[in-house]
Amino acid sequence: MPIRTRTSSDPLLAAVRAHRDSEAREQVAVLTAVLDWAAAHPASESDVLELLDPTEEPALHLAGPGAPMVGEYAALDLAHSLGMTTDAGLAYLGKALELRHRLPRLYARVARLEVPVWKAFRVADQTKALPMDGALFVDAKIAPFLHTCSFAQVDRTVDAARAAFDPDEAERLRIEAAEHRHATVWLHAARTTGTVEVTATLDAADALDLEQALRDGAQTLADLGSADMLDVRRSQALGELARGQASLDLGRGVTIYAHLDATDVAMLDNTQTPVLVEQVRQWCQTAATKVTIKPVIDLAANPSTDAYRPSEAIREHVVLRDRTCVPDCQRRKVDPDHIVPFDVGGPTSADNLAMLCRRHHRAKTHSAWRYDSPQPGIYHWISPSGATTTVDRRRRT
Repeated sequence: MPIRTRTSSDPLLAAVRAHRDSEAREQVAVLTAVLDWAAAHPASESDVLELLDPTEEPALHLAGPGAPMVGEYAALDLAHSLGMTTDAGLAYLGKALELRHRLPRLYARVARLEVPVWKAFRVADQTKALPMDGALFVDAKIAPFLHTCSFAQVDRTVDAARAAFDPDEAERLRIEAAEHRHATVWLHAARTTGTVEVTATLDAADALDLEQALRDGAQTLADLGSADMLDVRRSQALGELARGQASLDLGRGVTIYAHLDATDVAMLDNTQTPVLVEQVRQWCQTAATKVTIKPVIDLAANPSTDAYRPSEAIREHVVLRDRTCVPDCQRRKVDPDHIVPFDVGGPTSADNLAMLCRRHHRAKTHSAWRYDSPQPGIYHWISPSGATTTVDRRRRT
């Protein structure tokens, strides 16, 4: 929001406004510093052509056509300096470049503290997929009014720009809209309450069928004597639908890793969220549930093999310890990496393996990024500029 000078008889409110205005200036200062850094670290089209050579630093297109590119490994260092995860840092840089180079009117308003950075970034995130003419169209339509217009208006303007300046892409998106359907169970957000959020985008016909099934299921539960509220009965009906499908494949599966971290709290290793033991007991007692008790894995042990590739047991050990890519980028699609390379004598053992996503694996292998592990579960990451980060993945009680 634009900074305005106001007077107030309440010194506490005056302090609130002063801090808010100071924060707005600081956010613009960070944005300016990031853009200055980007201007000093350009990448060229020739870098893009060298992507097949793993020793060359890839160039990243983080904003729309016409915006400058940056080197991937340098951008990782920027994300670290911003105190962000890799993905968050690259996203910030992409929106900053989009705003500066493809939305000049909006950028000018941000620089004058008339529009907050976060709101301008919301527009920049939408325009990255547009051709330059489309981005400039949105800039001209939205920049003068962003402090008052809704994001629904922004979305409509972006859609209009796409239809006008990139009709083939608009048609492709229309045809492929069905591919964006999803059903997401937010297991990573599970808590000891024993509930989990579920969101979905369905084909309209599927949504109508699901609505009818939930309505019928909720009414059946009421007819059977359930005194729960309607929303609760609808959620139970969805669970019954899931169990009906699961029964075709030997029922629900519950796999238990016995870590015994606490007497009344268990840990879901696939989501890294706590759950009350009573909730686990109820799951195991549900009809048609298949329960698998895994042998206790001693995460203090150091299983090893003479082979280059770790055994499934070693990989499971490392996954349970590290959980996601160890530089804290939160990716779960990871590979075990030899901390001390195998070809120079590093053993294939749990203590010498860490989970890395492909991006951080490339950075470690082909750039100046380095890391070591002074003890299992603790990792020191050193960026090309010399900045260090310590990540602790040891299991806590």
